[in-house]
Amino acid sequence: MTASESRGFVVTDREPRCPFDPSARLVAMRESGRPTEIRVSESEYGDVDMLLLTRYEDVRAVFGNRRIDHSFVPAPAGEDSISSAQPGFLPRYNGAEHQRLRRLVMGTFMPKSVAAMRPMIERVVQQKLDALAAAGPKVDLVADYALSVPSSVIGHILGVPESDHERFHTVSAGVTDVSLPRDEAMAAFMRLNEYVGALVAENHKNPGDGLVGRLVTGQHGEATDDELIGLLGILVVAGHETTAAMIGLSALALIQQPEQRAILMDPAHSTVDAVEELLRYLSISGTLTRAVAEDMEVAGHPLKAGDRVLVSALTANRDPEFVEKPDVLDLTREPSAHMTFGYGIHQCVGQHLARVELQIAMPALFERFPDLRLAVPAEELRYTGGGNVYALESMPVFL
Repeated sequence: MTASESRGFVVTDREPRCPFDPSARLVAMRESGRPTEIRVSESEYGDVDMLLLTRYEDVRAVFGNRRIDHSFVPAPAGEDSISSAQPGFLPRYNGAEHQRLRRLVMGTFMPKSVAAMRPMIERVVQQKLDALAAAGPKVDLVADYALSVPSSVIGHILGVPESDHERFHTVSAGVTDVSLPRDEAMAAFMRLNEYVGALVAENHKNPGDGLVGRLVTGQHGEATDDELIGLLGILVVAGHETTAAMIGLSALALIQQPEQRAILMDPAHSTVDAVEELLRYLSISGTLTRAVAEDMEVAGHPLKAGDRVLVSALTANRDPEFVEKPDVLDLTREPSAHMTFGYGIHQCVGQHLARVELQIAMPALFERFPDLRLAVPAEELRYTGGGNVYALESMPVFL
């Protein structure tokens, strides 16, 4: 049994010489060809023994098996749990209740709906690029672009008044800061709940044309206000954190690999395909713990009822049995069925929105600032560790 790890180590444990690659330890786990016993320690749950699956075949099989579902380990008696403090917090739910809540928001994030958002997303991106140009020549690309673009986009989708976008950005950015101590993280989570609760209450009085207005008037089905607050809260986190991480890390990868940046900017190549390769290569998202409902075999591995299972999308997406030369970023690569957004019934609700944001935000950034470069040595950059999303803490650049 290895020493206790945070659940996030499966996405944040990277090779020191190349912060995009999985660590040698994770690669060795995958190459062993079998599940690895690990002990996971989180402040909400304490220490829990789990099985880590790392091969592409295994990860996809776990995601796709409905008898292996999300399982939040109960918090110690008398302690609060961020994930269970609010009804409607979608990752807590399985089965019919999960489907009921998911259906409330699915229509907003389907491909056709997201395609209709393109003009709004393009407008947001141009506004943020204008702000970068005004603030330059030296800026923090994470704070001033990577975080602010998805925050504004999800604010528009929810129906946050334009005059309140700055406050909304501050609140949502606080809840996605994985470097915060537990008590500060809980406080940030509660501030988000309070903000969303006020937004729900205001829409009861004056329903807007955003998602919150449609939800409170029951246009997508019925839910309690508490459920709506939890559901909207997780949409803010998911719609903000992962896309922000992808924008920052994608920019770094393309600054360091100018030949790939040239492919992104070449109209002869598909931006859609380029974004899929960036999603596979960077693999910024971790996954939640899952529980085995009954004795079974998954991809040839025997699992027992009650086993808790964790999977690594990072090692799955870099599995040489999945793609050739998996550690090479190749924006001309044919799109692959990567596991970055998961698979099966818990697949990320906002995946289509994230894709379109990246398809717009990345080329626009390098079109406006073709000489974009780091303002500090690459080895001085710091990355978040221990959270469920791998991201840059900051990224000083010259425009």
